[in-house]
Amino acid sequence: MAVRPSKFALYLDTSALLKLFVKEAGSDRVRALVTGRAGADVLLCSRLGRTEAAVSLARMVHLGRSAAADLPRRLGSLDDYWDQSIQEIELLEAVLEDARQLAQRFPLRTYDAIHLASAREGRRMLRGVFEGEVRFLAFDVSLCKAAQEVGFTVPD
Repeated sequence: MAVRPSKFALYLDTSALLKLFVKEAGSDRVRALVTGRAGADVLLCSRLGRTEAAVSLARMVHLGRSAAADLPRRLGSLDDYWDQSIQEIELLEAVLEDARQLAQRFPLRTYDAIHLASAREGRRMLRGVFEGEVRFLAFDVSLCKAAQEVGFTVPD
């Protein structure tokens, strides 16, 4: 009998979230981490991620990387997935303050600092109610390095 891998929660930054709706390098990796027997038990993302992903999908149309006719379906899929699968991290003042502090320690862009602070808030929220570790998934080297330095496992 196969042993189920350890339980884990997975924080998705926007670059990881988008790979669920747009086929690009890394999409298969993200799908494997969020679905199936070996997938995450809990998915976390900042409230910012939903807006940032929707804006990115629309921007792809404006840049000619995606057909305008596909946008409503993709936005609908994003909304449905978000509502059914994502545990949203609110943009609380404490999260924004943590982002400001993280930006002093690491060379992060604004949204990356907010995502890392949101992941830390998600880890705090799950303490005592979820027994697995919280992992962090992003596709930015500086952000992943910072996440590791503050104690997150970043999946290969």
